[in-house]
Formats: sequence, structure tokens, C-alpha cells
Amino acid sequence: MSAPTTTTRLSAHTTLRLGGPATRLVTASDADAVVAAVGAADAAGEPVLVLGGGSNLVVADAGFDGTAVLLASRGVRTEPRPDGSVLVTVEAGEDWDAVVASTVERGLGGLECLSGIPGRTGATPVQNVGAYGVEIADLLVDVDLYDRRSGEVREHVPAAELGLGYRTSVLKGRAAAIVLRVRFALGADGLSAPIRYGELARTLDVAAGERVDPARARAAVLGLRRGKGMVLDPADHDTWSAGSFFTNPILPVADAPQVEG
Repeated sequence: MSAPTTTTRLSAHTTLRLGGPATRLVTASDADAVVAAVGAADAAGEPVLVLGGGSNLVVADAGFDGTAVLLASRGVRTEPRPDGSVLVTVEAGEDWDAVVASTVERGLGGLECLSGIPGRTGATPVQNVGAYGVEIADLLVDVDLYDRRSGEVREHVPAAELGLGYRTSVLKGRAAAIVLRVRFALGADGLSAPIRYGELARTLDVAAGERVDPARARAAVLGLRRGKGMVLDPADHDTWSAGSFFTNPILPVADAPQVEG
């Protein structure tokens, strides 16, 4: 294997600000570029590191001896659905919180409780991202994937085929497929998803299950997250992290402690 040759350190692309250079760094500006870059590296037998927002990533100072592909695909499209909801199609390289903010600004409900989570949109189905009583599985319609084994793009893979569970999916911990874009079904009635999380309900002063203005819910979630140092701030080193690295234990209902977490 060759020594890293790029001058850009991967620390510029991780939330911990750690990581030396890659042998090759490719910025993929659209889905076709992602497929081309990963396909070329696979054909050459080179290791591949797909980079999104870098919030679940620690890179050694020695760097990465292979091709790093930076997801920079952009694009958010909306279209009405027959049931009155709105289909939102998002390219994998879109900043996740910016997507949430844009849907809230349009009065679309569903994603507001997932505000302030770092990373790119393509990563959200991989671990079934969730917070404050909402998870991606509640809203995901389907995804487009690049299958590295066959070299083909699989379009509209239903959410039901992704094995979405508590912070997991069939995509997690595997490098066989790369998410190129995702599609969500969001409410168009100007209300949030039902407020299920006790701490958030108390902050909003509403009953559990009540729905509110999505902008109000987003502001409350961001406030709670900032109070816990969980909203990235370039000027505040205390917020620089690799994201949540724990999951809540799954216990039988009879054995579960009556606390929130």
C-alpha cells in the first residue's frame, strides 16, 4: 500500500477534528460521482472510506491508506402524495439539520424532533437515527442504494426491506451498499409529529401525544440539546464529539426502570 499523498487532512471532515490525509480524496458532487468514485476504487482493489458529516468517525493521525469519497451531493425535492402528505426526496450529501430546518420552514411536520443531529442525510437510515420520541423508521418511504457487490444502483428500496430497528438496520456495520438518496413522507397540515418524549412535552407544556407548530418543537429540541452540549458549535470545543456512542438497554417491560433516558 502507498503512503497518503493528499494534502487535505481528513480532520477537516470529522467532528472530532482528528485524522491525517488519505491516499486519495474525491469529492462526489452527485450520486453518479459517488458511484464512479467508489466503483473505480473497488475495481482497483483499493480500500474505500465514505465520508459524510464525520460525526461517527475517528481517523488516525497516520491518515487513510485508500480512497476517501466525500459525499457532497445536494438537492431536496418535494411533491404531494395522494393521501395528503408530502414526499420529500433528499440527496445523501445534504446536511441533515439543514434538511430538517427547511422542512420546518415549509410547515411540514415529522422531522422536527430530529433537529440538531450532526451528519449527512444518507447516514440517517443506516442506524435508524432517532431522538425525542421520533426515529427515521417513522417517516422513511424508501432509499436509492449503490450495491457494491453487483455494481448496480437499486432505486426505491422500501424502508420495510432495510431491517430498521432501534438504532440499527441491515446497512449498519456493512460496506456492501451506499445510500445515494432518501425519501420521507411528511405531514402537510402544519403540525408536528405527536410529542411523545416526556422531557420535550414538559418543555413545551403540552400533554403527551399532542401536536404543535413544527417550528416550536424544533426550537425546544435545539434548546434541550444545547443544554446538554449536543449541538455542534465550531467555536465551542466542548461540543466537538463523535456523536452518541451508546444505546439504551432493551429490557422486558416488567423489569424496565420507570425513568426517562
